[in-house]
Amino acid sequence: MPVRHIKTPKEGANKQVISSQADSLIKISRIWADFFPANTSNQPI
Repeated sequence: MPVRHIKTPKEGANKQVISSQADSLIKISRIWADFFPANTSNQPI
């Protein structure tokens, strides 16, 4: 019982970390798109 009690918050924290990383990536990509609205097509990568 104590082992299960310790295990579940870790799983929840892992899911929170993954979701927060995904949210930050989405925010960064949105800021990047705002930075280069139309110049992405004529700029070589």
